[in-house]
Amino acid sequence: MSHLRPRSCKQCGEKIAEYGRARCFSCLHPNLPPPNCKACGSDAHYAGGFCRRCHPRVPSPDSCSDCLAWGLWRRHGRCAACTSLRNRGHQTGTCATCRRTVPLFKQGMCRLCRCQALAVPRTWQRPDWSTAANTGQQLFLADLVRRVHLAAAARPQGYGAPAAHQQPDIAFWATPRWRQEPLFIAARDMSRVTVTDVTPIDSAFTAYVATQADASAETQGWSPALRERVQKSLYLLTAVHGPHETIKASTVASLPRQQNRRAVIRVTEVLAHLALLDDDRIDPLDAWIHRRLASVHPEIREEALVWIRIVRHGGPRRRPRSTTTVRNQANSAIPFLLACSQRYRTLRQVSRADVTEWLAQCAAPHTEAVALRDMFKTLKSERLLFANPARGVSLGSRPSSVPMPLSPETIQRLTAAAETNPALKLLIALVGIHALYPHQARALPLTAIDFTRGWLTLGDIDHPLDAFTQQAAVDYIHLRHQRWPHTRNPHLFISSQTAHTRAPVTTGWMQPLLRGLPVTAQQLREDRILEEAAVTGADPQHLCAVFNITPETGLRYTRFFHPDPTDSADASGWVTG
Repeated sequence: MSHLRPRSCKQCGEKIAEYGRARCFSCLHPNLPPPNCKACGSDAHYAGGFCRRCHPRVPSPDSCSDCLAWGLWRRHGRCAACTSLRNRGHQTGTCATCRRTVPLFKQGMCRLCRCQALAVPRTWQRPDWSTAANTGQQLFLADLVRRVHLAAAARPQGYGAPAAHQQPDIAFWATPRWRQEPLFIAARDMSRVTVTDVTPIDSAFTAYVATQADASAETQGWSPALRERVQKSLYLLTAVHGPHETIKASTVASLPRQQNRRAVIRVTEVLAHLALLDDDRIDPLDAWIHRRLASVHPEIREEALVWIRIVRHGGPRRRPRSTTTVRNQANSAIPFLLACSQRYRTLRQVSRADVTEWLAQCAAPHTEAVALRDMFKTLKSERLLFANPARGVSLGSRPSSVPMPLSPETIQRLTAAAETNPALKLLIALVGIHALYPHQARALPLTAIDFTRGWLTLGDIDHPLDAFTQQAAVDYIHLRHQRWPHTRNPHLFISSQTAHTRAPVTTGWMQPLLRGLPVTAQQLREDRILEEAAVTGADPQHLCAVFNITPETGLRYTRFFHPDPTDSADASGWVTG
């Protein structure tokens, strides 16, 4: 019957006549209810056992039943893409984003939410599938959805200012494909140069760098004063450097009136982002290592530097360690190297007795033993030693410490110090009340505190906010907005160094807050867990469930209330294999 052309009903003129008849179903059978559509099952009967959306011969301008795109359909009320999606056998389920029951892709989302995520402009990163849940649905015309990929037509270097910030004089500027290395590299002293004294070598290049700096300022929330200082510095640097040259970091540091260190850091960041920076600065960790090893015998120093380089940068079967780990291991091994320099010329002469005697007279032998075992094992694998004198040396189990609660005097000093420092007050609330780890408090985002519901949410942490914590957060955020009104940093705690970036604060920010106080951030957290243990009868299972700690850690906190007689025994006996 699909070859028949639909005709209007001769009696009512509103509906389509049934196939082979001159009148519609309602006019033919006024006393009978119309049948349901045999395609979608709806009761909106139109003609031939179909509704208007599912009629094979009647075009219907409507939204697609699956992706809600507007178009002109002839069958089942779905666009061609959604019809093909159903024909390819995609399973029907509940979309993870919009919660509709439709055919799904392998990511667990429908075609509408997938189109929303793919339509968001992006560079090389993967699309964010939760875009529709965060920003809402934007309806569209069928078969007109396209992916917006910013890096698709970009040049290999990725240069070019955004169209909104593009200047007329840089419209045709492009970075040189080749760079001519200078024959003689002369140091530039910019300390006596002013803006009015310099005429740019390439005005388009200078304008391009200034445009990129403006884009960085908008993204990172620079203050107007910082933006002005950075723009003046970049003008001076690009005025005396051509597009084919790289700018040394030492030249940036010699700029006039650059006592403000933040401006120098921002200038180097912009140049590094544009691949225009030649970083000739001395590595502070390298300088520290060579300064500590200055008194070590030269041959032993070279052997130790091989080990430190592998710990820091990694090897074929070893991943690089953090700067803190490198410093700690070097600090533990350098006293032993100084002692060996007085007796030997190389670490090949060190015997097993030397290692055991040294560890026996150390105050904290476990830390030194870990560093020495790692050093000798690494040098043996690099074939710089014939034997490993630290192999099999063990100190037994490390003595476990029992956490202690804070004294009332310490709590009173903390309370008095927190009244005058909003940052310290909020830190005490997060660590001492909600038992966050210090690193969790430093990396806490602004969105983790919900003032509407009065809730703190961070990963596995889902706590209601008490009145003290909520007021402390309000006071600190008010101070944060007053001090850095233009910041774009998403973290709760920021400093003068991180306010113009998107990085969290470091441990160097937290230590001055607690300086002069007889407590550390970790002791604050331990006191909170001990308080919970005292109230609940020192139940380790309850502590594990509330504070998300391991069973061993939970038992460690209960030892304060139920001392173990074996804890007083000497657990640092020597074991040598």
